[in-house]
Parts: sequence; structure tokens; C-alpha cells
Amino acid sequence: MSPLPLLTYWRGAILPVLFVSLAGCGVPGAPVPPTVKIPEAPTELTARQAGERVLLRWTLPRLHTDGTRLDGPPKMEVLRAFVANGVPNEDTFAAEAKVAYALPPQVVKSFLHTDIVAFPDVLGPSLLREQAGRTAVYAIRAVNEKGQSVGLSNLVGVRVYPVPAPVAVIATRVTERAIELRWDAPSRTTSGTAVEAIAGYQVYRSETGAPGSFALHGTAGTTHYEDTQFRFGQKYFYAVRTLAQYGADTVESESSVTVEVAAKDLFPPPVPANLIVVAGAGRVDLTWDASAAADLAGYFVYRSAESGKGYERLTPEALRVLSFADTSVQSGMRYYYVVTAVDAEGNESPFSAEVSATPLPPE
Repeated sequence: MSPLPLLTYWRGAILPVLFVSLAGCGVPGAPVPPTVKIPEAPTELTARQAGERVLLRWTLPRLHTDGTRLDGPPKMEVLRAFVANGVPNEDTFAAEAKVAYALPPQVVKSFLHTDIVAFPDVLGPSLLREQAGRTAVYAIRAVNEKGQSVGLSNLVGVRVYPVPAPVAVIATRVTERAIELRWDAPSRTTSGTAVEAIAGYQVYRSETGAPGSFALHGTAGTTHYEDTQFRFGQKYFYAVRTLAQYGADTVESESSVTVEVAAKDLFPPPVPANLIVVAGAGRVDLTWDASAAADLAGYFVYRSAESGKGYERLTPEALRVLSFADTSVQSGMRYYYVVTAVDAEGNESPFSAEVSATPLPPE
């Protein structure tokens, strides 16, 4: 149908104006499929054996392959294969690996620390015995809701072995200079095999005993450890892990029982030395050398009318000085003196060497 003319006026003349048909304009074309959102691959995967677990760490992807941000952690798959030697190429790994774990987003969140996922692959005694000395190879894959993935993370491998049974009993003793720990060496692994060789022990310490609060405090080559970095009046919690040696490889056991130690100061300060006495008119003067104690509170002075017994304390409070004048004496009478040192906890040293003097008559 031809377009209809429209008459309009312009400067007194009637001019025809034609409308051009716009038939077909604005009609949508063929539908365009939505862009497929696929998360980028995880990166920086590492692995190490700790006890019966292999601890995996990797960096979480935050973007899709088109550059848009992920709303949260994607579903992640942990792939694992056991091989005889080294880390294979990606094609060989893909042919042999199996999905050991399929982690939904909410589970990934529970293992997420900032952008790092720390996930334990618990192998257990049976699998460790079966795969002893072989390499566990891992890769991580991030997938979308349809199971689509851009590919694998980097591949990592760790040689796995049975681990020593945890130390069952730790004996403790607090001395003046250290907290001492002793235990028996394990002879069997949790897989039931004999422990081939022990490379040493790792000692972990905490001041609260709460899970996750233990930090490596030191190492020991034998079943004895001395912790000299402690404070009296503080509680400490200890756990020990055994290091098993397999050729050039070292594997750490699970933690031992946890033992609690109250570092109570029951140790008196050193005895004051070089006690000197001087008899004067109506008085006796005493001096002595300082006791080398970090928490020294002072000194007590004792007196007796008999040698070696019957001492009575002359100083109600601990003296902070290294001298004392005894003026409650009788001229011509012999007196016997000893001095002790006392610390902040009230621990008192044994008596010093005894000295004696006879006050002179008043002038």
C-alpha cells in the first residue's frame, strides 16, 4: 500500500508531505545467548604432609574468565592421584586423577582465610600404608553451576608415609631454670608398621591450651626438652610431635597428648654469703653480701643465745639493705647470728654461716 499524502500549509501554499512507512522498524532480531560465566583457575597450590593429613593451600579465584567479579567462592574440586615418581604432566594427571573432594561454596568459605583456602586431605592409616613412599599429586579446579571449568590449577606433589603413633605420656618437672619435659619414643606407626628412624621431635607450646594457639617452641634430638623461656606464676601447655625419617624425607606425627604445667616458684634464693659481725658498745653490727636472686624481696636476721639452735627472727619485715644493727643486747653476753634471703614468693633460703659476738660495755 502506497503512503498517503498529508496536506500542510506553508506561506499560503498547500504542500503535500508524504509519510514514509516504517514497517518492520523496532522488531527484535534473533536472540543472543547469555555470556557463560566460568571462574578463573585457582593458583599457587602447595601441599605438605602433617600427620595423617596432606595440608593443601591455594589462592581462591575472585574473577570470571570475562573479567567480572565472582559473587563468592565457587564450587571447588580437589583432584588427587598417586604416582610412583615425581609430578606427571597435566594430560597424564588428568587421565589418572580422581575427584577426592567436591567442595560446595559454603564449605569453601569455612576453610577460607582472606584469599587463601587451607584444606586438609585426611588420608588415614590404611591409605598411608598402601601408598607408602609414593607421591600424592594434587590439582584444584573451580567450576560453575553447570560444572564448567577453565582448567586446573598448578600441579603439586608430596611423597607420603605412615606416621609415628602420637606420644601418649609426657612427664614434667619445674626447676629453678627450666620446665623439663620427658617422654618415650614411639616404636610403631599409626598404620601398624615399625618406625624406621626418628629424626627428632618438635615441641609446641601455648599459654591458653585453646585449639590453634599452639606454636612451635623448639626442637629436641632426644626424648628430653628444657624450656628455659618461661616465667614463674604462668601456666603453659605443651604438645610433642615426632619426626620420622624415611631416607631424605621427614614426616611429622600427629600431636601428643596436651600437658599443662603451672610454673610455680618453690625455689629459695641463694644463701647470703660472707656474714661479718662487729661487736660494739651496747650493740652488734652485721653486714653480708647480696643474694643473687632476680626476684629477691630482702633479708631476715636471726639471733640465738646458743650456737646452732634456738634462732629467733629479729626483723619482722624483710630488710632491703645489706646491714643490720642489733641494739637489744646485754653487755658481756655472747650472741649467735645467721641471715637468710627471701624472694617475692616468700621462699626463704637456708641459714647463712653462723657468726657470734659479745657486746662491749657502754662507754
